[in-house]
Amino acid sequence: MIKDAVAKDVPIAIGFIDDPNKITPVGPGETIGFVNQIVGYGKVQVVEERQNGFLLVFLHGLGKARLGTVQNSATPYLVCDATPITENLIPNPELHEKIHLINRVLAKWITEYFSNSQQSEMFLRQLDGPEAIISAFSAYLVKDFELQQIVLEMDDINEKIEFLYRLILSNGTI
Repeated sequence: MIKDAVAKDVPIAIGFIDDPNKITPVGPGETIGFVNQIVGYGKVQVVEERQNGFLLVFLHGLGKARLGTVQNSATPYLVCDATPITENLIPNPELHEKIHLINRVLAKWITEYFSNSQQSEMFLRQLDGPEAIISAFSAYLVKDFELQQIVLEMDDINEKIEFLYRLILSNGTI
């Protein structure tokens, strides 16, 4: 899927599967009942391809969408229609200090997680604003997938900032 998305320059979506036991085959025209219908999507950048075939990737978030019906199930992954969801992406100025704290915690994790300084610098460069910071923090530092989904489903960046700030204060992250 990753190599196809890069070759075709198309975005991919990442969805939350609540219960892997509910995964069932789906065909064109059907909806995917086992994946939460609200997904994040973006363009893939391959950071590293390892000798064992594993890929280290960065997903440049483009937004979120509501999944529609399956268009193609003949590939090893599902191709679906999706409708973009509009969000308020303008943070309130009074939340600047909270964004700064979220960014500091994320930057500290990045420098500790990546042993390769070039990889960590590349990752840090991608954090070019509040939306990218909030998205990366939610994806990498929020341990609970259900909490990640709650953040994803919020349509206002200010709600996300407040939520993540409270998680940091309660040690609900890494």
